[in-house]
Amino acid sequence: MEKKYLVAVIVVLVAAFGVYALKYPPVSEKSTGVVSAFASLQGESKPSKPSTLSMGLIQEMVNNYRNTQLISIENASKNPVKADAHSILFDIDTLKKFISDIERGVKENLPAGSPKLAVRMYYAGYPDKVKWSEPGYKDLAGLLGNEIPKLYEKKHTIIMIPVIKNDKGVFADFNPFDLKTYQGFPHRTAKSTQLFRGDPTDTTQTLGLNHGQLIPPASNIGEGF
Repeated sequence: MEKKYLVAVIVVLVAAFGVYALKYPPVSEKSTGVVSAFASLQGESKPSKPSTLSMGLIQEMVNNYRNTQLISIENASKNPVKADAHSILFDIDTLKKFISDIERGVKENLPAGSPKLAVRMYYAGYPDKVKWSEPGYKDLAGLLGNEIPKLYEKKHTIIMIPVIKNDKGVFADFNPFDLKTYQGFPHRTAKSTQLFRGDPTDTTQTLGLNHGQLIPPASNIGEGF
């Protein structure tokens, strides 16, 4: 009797499951767009679309620079720079470390904060090589021992500086490791239409990145544009 009762219960359960499956069929993640709980726990997510540019547009913009600004720089009547650099290369590890240093500095000073961060790239030029071994130029002294970098004198380069969106909504240059600069560098504030720049002899260290490979004088082998 008990055996018959158990069989009857199993039959009822199987039938109920069949009815439920017909009424509520399983739906794939693809059709719902919902990521499974397991996938979420594993940190999996659909990668965002990569940033792209058309090859033709890149070439046109590169040509525009070389046929206008670069020619003007190399043929200027005052302070011309012959064979000026037209590109600069930074390896990925260097860039990743720079960004990581920015984030680490902010995390140390604002553990619970999540400010908007950015990187500003200043167009710059290397000073005269005779200065590189002088006091105040220790950041350049190491270039003198390398055949190609020691040719960077006066050539075009870029300097990357961390930027934070401050309380006024202004994207201001700052030092992530110095909380006093989180509203912008104090000695670089606007007054009327004039901007007070820092003293070129100021040896205060701040987070920044320079010294990518300049082309020329380095070989242009590998450039696609």
